[in-house]
Amino acid sequence: MAYLYLFLLGLASGVALLAMSAYRRVTPSWLRWLLMGSGLLVIGRYVALALFAGAESPHQVWVFRHLWFGSSIGLALPSVFAVDQLVRHPAMTPKKLLAWVAPFLVADGAIMTVGHFRAGPDPIIGWTLHLSGPWRMVAAGTESVFAIGFIGTCILLMRKLPVRPIRVALAGLVLGSLSLALDGLLVALGRWYFRPFLFSEMIMCLALWHAYETAAETR
Repeated sequence: MAYLYLFLLGLASGVALLAMSAYRRVTPSWLRWLLMGSGLLVIGRYVALALFAGAESPHQVWVFRHLWFGSSIGLALPSVFAVDQLVRHPAMTPKKLLAWVAPFLVADGAIMTVGHFRAGPDPIIGWTLHLSGPWRMVAAGTESVFAIGFIGTCILLMRKLPVRPIRVALAGLVLGSLSLALDGLLVALGRWYFRPFLFSEMIMCLALWHAYETAAETR
């Protein structure tokens, strides 16, 4: 299981790089680099997971705890802009959209930078981190509100837009978001055995890659 886990970390990093490759044609340039940065956060998370897996003590790699929840921003931000790239509504601009999602980004950023973490032995290998105290509720509330709003928006757009490739891309984003939500439920229930978050995050990265590639082709 330990070797399988490390292999999955490498595979997940490769899928994250695939998603990043689809950001290269996004405009304006500041948005492209912002998306690239979000992709690096996702890969940074996998680096942190690998370091905590191989450390004899969590304190040896404690500085990397800030990257543990890197996918909270690294997947949420590009998913929102993926919908904008697909729909291209004239009343919406990237800066306006960024202002709308800023509260979620601030909350996730606060969790990553000043959230209180505790370490414990991992059932498979190394160490795992958990949020403690009120930070757990902040994370759960933020992720729940974002997921509900995002999935609802995608479903609404799927019903209104007649272009099949765009509807398929939106359906992929819904599938990715649902898989992440299910992952969060499994984590809350303590079902760590097969590392479901790696699979759900890979599904979301593939959905992001497909959405941005579809947006470029239908532009």
